Amino acid sequence: MDSTRIRRVDTTAILLGLPGKVFDEVTASFQSCGVNVVRVGNVAAALERLPHAMPQVVVVLGALKDAERGELADRATAVGALVVHVDPELDEETLQELVQRTVRAALERKLRRDAGNEDGEPPPEGGEDVDDNW
Repeated sequence: MDSTRIRRVDTTAILLGLPGKVFDEVTASFQSCGVNVVRVGNVAAALERLPHAMPQVVVVLGALKDAERGELADRATAVGALVVHVDPELDEETLQELVQRTVRAALERKLRRDAGNEDGEPPPEGGEDVDDNW
């Protein structure tokens, strides 16, 4: 019989966009607050990484096609991630404010996800088997 394992998920954001100055600044802002960043260049890569990374937020720099937007929103919802669309042409101050608010949202979502444990105890260390004592 297979055992159920609890998976620990770090605070993570998927950053979707083309590399450049804004992409690097957003990445640095998240990393400076302890948020792991998974950088992807297209929607297909983001869709592939979502179930593995289990991010709290997906940040989209730039525009998406309607079909891409819908599929990304659906998959992000499935893992409990918030999708934030950011216009890379925003002025520096507005961009930084938006990024900081998104970082806070990621951290808050992580705390809520962790608190979802029914007995209030932290998940077992090292991915212990849940069924060990049955």
